[in-house]
Amino acid sequence: MAEVFVSLASQLRALGMPRENQSAGQTATPSVSDLPPERAPLECERIVEELALLRLAALEAFERARGQMLETLACDVLSRELMLAPADLDALAARALQAFAESEPLALVVAPADAARVSSPLPVRIDSSLVAGDLVIAVRDGEIDARFALRLNESVAAAERG
Repeated sequence: MAEVFVSLASQLRALGMPRENQSAGQTATPSVSDLPPERAPLECERIVEELALLRLAALEAFERARGQMLETLACDVLSRELMLAPADLDALAARALQAFAESEPLALVVAPADAARVSSPLPVRIDSSLVAGDLVIAVRDGEIDARFALRLNESVAAAERG
C-alpha cells in the first residue's frame, strides 16, 4: 500500500487558513484561533494527532533505514581508509590463527594483491577469486571464511545490536 503524505501547511490551506507571506502582502501566521470557536479544540486535537503520527512515521522510517545507512557509512569509511593504508593482513592472520588454533589451521588463502604482504608460519596460498583484504584459513575440516565483506557485515550487525 502506498503511503500518501499531506503536509500540515496544505491541510491548513484546505481549511481556508491564510498562508504566511502571500504575494499580496504580509499576513499573520495561521493559527487555530482563526477558526470558529467550536472547531478550534477539535482542530488542535487533530493537528496534535497528525504530528504524533508524523513523528511515528519518521521513527519507523529511520528504524527501517538504520541498518542500510550504517552499512553504507561503514563501507565508505573503510574503503577510504583502505585506499590510504591497506589492511594489516599479518595482524589479522595472527589473530585468526590464534582464535582458530583448535581447528588445526593448515594454510592461509589470500588475494593475489595481498600475497607479498602476508608472512605466516603456515603456507600462504593465492586465490584469484578473493579481493584485497580477504582472508580464508584452510583447516583440516574445511575453511574458515574471514573475507572483508563478511567481517564488515559482522561488525555492522554487532553495531546494530549494541
